[in-house]
Amino acid sequence: MQSGWQPPGGGTGGFTFGLPRPGRAVKVLLAINIAVFLIQIFDRTGAMERLFGVKVSQFWQFWRYLTFQFLHSVGSFWHILLNMLGLYILGSLLERHYGTRRFLTFYLSCGAAAGVSYVIIGAASPHVFDLPLIGASGGVYGILLACAVYFPHVQIIFLFFPVPIRLASIIIFGGMILTVLAGLARREASLTGQFWSDVAHFGGAVAAAVWIWVVPRLHGATREARAKVNRGAWQRKMQKLAKEETEIDRILQKIHDQGVDSLTSKEKKLLQEATRRQREEEHKLYRP
Repeated sequence: MQSGWQPPGGGTGGFTFGLPRPGRAVKVLLAINIAVFLIQIFDRTGAMERLFGVKVSQFWQFWRYLTFQFLHSVGSFWHILLNMLGLYILGSLLERHYGTRRFLTFYLSCGAAAGVSYVIIGAASPHVFDLPLIGASGGVYGILLACAVYFPHVQIIFLFFPVPIRLASIIIFGGMILTVLAGLARREASLTGQFWSDVAHFGGAVAAAVWIWVVPRLHGATREARAKVNRGAWQRKMQKLAKEETEIDRILQKIHDQGVDSLTSKEKKLLQEATRRQREEEHKLYRP
């Protein structure tokens, strides 16, 4: 089973005007994909796909959700070419926006989500489609969606014409959703290779959507909650200090009116602690 990055209706894929300089993550990913593809060419047994592709019957072998992303169909040079073009051109833009570490996490998690969606739909199918899923398309589709959101000014060649990336994305993802829904509605259609490819592609796009719209909100909610806790702690500290200052003022007034001997042991201890804190603050302030 292959999962290629191919816009509906054909076309030349993800070319943009002006070639960006690839970042570190994109360079490493390109090198690994090409190296693995060369190994696959010389391995005529198909062992790489069997051992490292995602299979419904071996869903529990979690390494497959990572390794399948670096395998491609040897029988179709377009499979790896279009994926690597999308990774190189759009991935380079996104890596500069996200940073190397975040971009790599984003890309691999979108790819893993593609494998998970393939397994879930495959397991729920009345006729389990258990050919190994391979390809970087899940991560590349995630990159495509992210670039459509973050870089709407970018144009890509789609159906031989330059179009805004957002328009191309609407067409691509719209066709993908229709294919998946049609396959789910008609059981016989769910056995076609295009259906299973789009199931994986859709999983990668959903993961990207979570990264783009859900994760920032969760981070924002976490920061807001942490800020509330910090504000609450600061307010409690200020209230405690204000209460102690009021008590110290009362003790000092008592000393003025009745003398030191009138203080209780608790009052003397509180006054000593306040004096010690004041000296420590003065020491910090005037320390060379």
